[in-house]
Amino acid sequence: MISSSHFTENFIIVLIITSMFFPTLPIGIDIRIDDLMALFLIPLLLMVRPNFKINRLIISYSLILFLFFVSTLFGYLYLGVPHSLRDLNEFVRVLKPFLIIIAVSYCDSEKLLKKMHSFFKYGAIFIILIGFLEFFDVLGYRKLISLMYSGHRFENLDRIRTILMAGDPNIAAALIIYFVTYILQTMLMTKNKIRNSFILLFLIVVLLMTSSRTLLIVFVVILFASLFHHFKNNKFFSFMVLGLCLILVLPIIQFFDYIIIGFSTFSEGKNTSMLLRYQQWAEAFNLFLKSPIIGWGPAKEIHTTIVDSEHLLLLRRYGVLGYLAVVNFIFGFIWILFRKRRKFSSINLFHKRIALTSLFSCLMIFILMITNNFFSGYQLMPLFVVMITLVENKLNTL
Repeated sequence: MISSSHFTENFIIVLIITSMFFPTLPIGIDIRIDDLMALFLIPLLLMVRPNFKINRLIISYSLILFLFFVSTLFGYLYLGVPHSLRDLNEFVRVLKPFLIIIAVSYCDSEKLLKKMHSFFKYGAIFIILIGFLEFFDVLGYRKLISLMYSGHRFENLDRIRTILMAGDPNIAAALIIYFVTYILQTMLMTKNKIRNSFILLFLIVVLLMTSSRTLLIVFVVILFASLFHHFKNNKFFSFMVLGLCLILVLPIIQFFDYIIIGFSTFSEGKNTSMLLRYQQWAEAFNLFLKSPIIGWGPAKEIHTTIVDSEHLLLLRRYGVLGYLAVVNFIFGFIWILFRKRRKFSSINLFHKRIALTSLFSCLMIFILMITNNFFSGYQLMPLFVVMITLVENKLNTL
């Protein structure tokens, strides 16, 4: 193992923490601390002897970078898109996962896995604490968090929706789902059931505090998928977990009327947020039809960044080719686990928990991308990239 491994492991964990919990720097354009940190990986990777092999992740993400560059250049040269520093910032952010993939390959995977376990365990407790402080506005905390992360957008809503450190309730809910998924796998695969049961139940309460209807559906999907996967080896506790979740959610969901009213108005076709989304989707789709293969590039000077559907946002920006490249990178992980399922059975417990968390996170990502951003949101992407890189590297060495 190379001498830089200990530094790299800690660097990766800090990068994940800053990406998920730190606000954007207000310096004219949106710059994130983790974006700047990722750039520091470039000299590290140039100075240290290569310690990785070309694999699916590197090849598929290199294709993404190539197609994104082509789309941006095509937009500038043939579609009259004006040059923009914001487009360059976009490319730097897209480069970040590629640097993370390579950096993780320099790490001692066992040490990084233990750090990841601590991150999930203590991060879950931190989220619960922040969620309750914000929801009950302890010492005016809601105003502070809203100012730092959303510019007061969610401070004075008629219905309280926690944003945690995400600046948006839906992204906050997706952040919670990561921890819910990992704690759920830990409960079903280890003996630490009582402590993790309490952590899981409190996380679900904080999830309800975000009032994200999309991510509540995601939680139900992941819950049943997890219980189905573990049912053969853990029938009794699977039923118990399902019962605990029902006993918790059904009585208290009535106090989060934003969720109830949202589902009700959606079924009646009167949900204003969905009606606005339909309009944004139509605009993005019409732009996609004007350049369906290559797309327009980011084109932030002339196109809105708010589409509320990443499937359509990616199609508009990078065309069919770019969209398929992103889909291949993210959801190709499912195929890898299926193809190497025999090797998967022989990996250790830490790897299995991360692998299953990544697998079930793919369900979250696909559903989240229908109404929100994942790949282009960047806050949720680094953790997923670290997890799938750890798992795929492990499977490739067996």
